[in-house]
Amino acid sequence: MKKFFAFLLVLVPLALWAQKPEIKRIDPPFWWNNLNTRNLQLCVYGNNVAAFEVKLKTTGLSITKIEKVKNPNYLFVYLDLQQFSGTEVLIDFIHQGKAKTHKYKLLSLTKNIRHINQTDFVYLAFPDRFANGDPKNDALPWMNEKTVARDTLGGRHGGDLKGVIDHLDYLQDLGVTALWLNPTLINDQPAYSYHGYALTDHYLTDPRFGNNELYKQLGDKLEQRQMKLIMDLVPNHVGSKHWMVLDSPEDDWLNQWPEFTRTNYRATTHFDPYASELDKKRMTDGWFDTHMPDLNQRNPRLADYLMQSYLWWINYAGVDGFRIDTYSYDDKEFMGRCMEYINNEYPGFWSTGEIWEQGGILHMAGFTKNNGFKGGAKNSYLTGAKDFHMYWAILEALNVRPRWDSGLARIYYNLSNDGLYEHPELNLNFIDNHDVNRFFTDIKEDFSKWKIGVGILMTTRGIPSIYYGTEILMTNPLPRINDGQIRQDFPGGWPGDKVNKFTASGRSSQENEAFDYIKKLAGLRKEFSALTTGKLMQFTPEGDYYCYFRYDEKATFMVVINRGKETLKLNTKRFAERMQGFTGGEDHASGEVITDLKTLTIEPNGIRIIELQK
Repeated sequence: MKKFFAFLLVLVPLALWAQKPEIKRIDPPFWWNNLNTRNLQLCVYGNNVAAFEVKLKTTGLSITKIEKVKNPNYLFVYLDLQQFSGTEVLIDFIHQGKAKTHKYKLLSLTKNIRHINQTDFVYLAFPDRFANGDPKNDALPWMNEKTVARDTLGGRHGGDLKGVIDHLDYLQDLGVTALWLNPTLINDQPAYSYHGYALTDHYLTDPRFGNNELYKQLGDKLEQRQMKLIMDLVPNHVGSKHWMVLDSPEDDWLNQWPEFTRTNYRATTHFDPYASELDKKRMTDGWFDTHMPDLNQRNPRLADYLMQSYLWWINYAGVDGFRIDTYSYDDKEFMGRCMEYINNEYPGFWSTGEIWEQGGILHMAGFTKNNGFKGGAKNSYLTGAKDFHMYWAILEALNVRPRWDSGLARIYYNLSNDGLYEHPELNLNFIDNHDVNRFFTDIKEDFSKWKIGVGILMTTRGIPSIYYGTEILMTNPLPRINDGQIRQDFPGGWPGDKVNKFTASGRSSQENEAFDYIKKLAGLRKEFSALTTGKLMQFTPEGDYYCYFRYDEKATFMVVINRGKETLKLNTKRFAERMQGFTGGEDHASGEVITDLKTLTIEPNGIRIIELQK
């Protein structure tokens, strides 16, 4: 019995010690004192922090509310900064009469966001696969995935932010004006952590890519070059090893099911007037994958936490736009509120949503702001869509023989639906990305078709983007068995690579021709506003050809595509309303000077990009 009581005497102090509150982190780690947004949520996390009484020592601001949740390791403190412009807030955390004072920093922000727009040319780079600038951070023993293995499709290869920074000259030489990186936040997952879409901390850059300061440095260096930074945002889900999943604040922090339930991947359920409630719920609340828990964005504390983290990165690193991953899987009301919150600080902030939906253009346009679809999202602040339908149209135009309702006609029909968007010119166009086959592979490595596709991308309405390696004709195996095959290392990005395609001497003659072709068209876009902010007029496809014009008061461009097997002799009388007064021109696709516009010759599988001249 004496031993039993002695055992209890030992347990009691240990139990008391286990309950002693201790702060491990406060998110956001710091904030700003001169924002339009004057309300601030502090997420206080640590052992039993709910036991603290919270008081302010600093005057001039107030606590509007303190929320305790089911998990005592969380405390949500809301501050009103309306009348405060100081640089430090002193907060007392009191337990059993003893106070610990936390100094919370407030910085003064100089806003310098340069909005993404149709004058930009976007380059998408996969950080782990683009270039390795610092081999010392390739593998870190304290992380869940501890190895680097370039010979493994799903493993980490060692690319990082320094590797990106080291090759900004290359991007600028190509004509890139905006850089979009796949997510760089930490993915401390046991496997497949390289892709970035299973983040485990909203405020921490993956240390295998670098650190927060290096990401900020990237933003600063881009700004110095008059280039822009696009952040890949993932609001829908997190990684299963996210610290808020391992120790969840509330039972409804995640969308939970009695058993694992995967999303049905049907964005159409958002707008389907006949959709079942179960199908709609599975779309938004089902998990994207077993290791990607679905966030319940209807939880008000989680919503505030997410929105603040996004604004924090804009302010901290100078992010100029968002590409929003799996946008159609999110709660529509939350995303509307989220982007309204961002626009309150940065009016007109550009965002593009990944809406990968075959159901129809209206199911993509319906998520964008002020759309023309009666069933569309009414409170959306989404600038535009990542234009999958234009992508599919370009592929069909190049892989299907022209017919009345297919082939080249698909581009025509796609553009004829632009009335569904408020600003179709702010859609993000692409011909490949990190989730689909490489463009040169999809067109069976036909260089003539490649030139057509790139020519359309760089001259039609919208913001053009290319995936790293498109400019050097990178390919992937077919059939594709793993996404790693479309995320291969850029040759020359690693010390010891036998070939360096970042240099002209390391590229083949055809690869240099491809690089120079994109560079030339990017230069044209910078020189001629007609190709960026100008109007578009298209003529209905006829036979094997399709023709459209980009024009403004300064210049007019005529783009003609021939998908026929024979040379096309095109009588231009049909296009008189756009060609009147012009007598010649320069074809920037071939370099040819044209002295007579009455009849144009277009080679089989050819494209002409003619600057009309008087």
